[in-house]
Amino acid sequence: MSDVPNARQRLLIASVTFFTVLILGYGADAVLVRHPTWIFIDDLILAILAALVVYQYERERSRLLAEKLRVIREMNAYVRNELQILYASLEHLDPGRVRTIEHSVERIDWALRELLPGGHVPEMPAVRSIRRSA
Repeated sequence: MSDVPNARQRLLIASVTFFTVLILGYGADAVLVRHPTWIFIDDLILAILAALVVYQYERERSRLLAEKLRVIREMNAYVRNELQILYASLEHLDPGRVRTIEHSVERIDWALRELLPGGHVPEMPAVRSIRRSA
């Protein structure tokens, strides 16, 4: 079974959390009616719990984002290395195939530049320079 909860598990977790908070909140309200001086303590506990939930959520989100960016960087480097090999092999192909490969390389290069987060990728030789050498 995967570490990531499926929709059913998430719904169960949310439901249990809902009912737990509802019961605790109702119980706290019942106590606070009799002891109004404890309202600040109740608010403080609620604020601390909310801060812990948000902190944990943001920490996990940051970890997942960092992992996705690492994978994207690795894929970017891999694809660019393979494109370099294609560029180097263009000299031995007929002009029709060279144009087809160049158009494919341009589309891959565009996708890497436009779709990757951050917008900065290493420069590759322009297709025009390859055409001169072919």
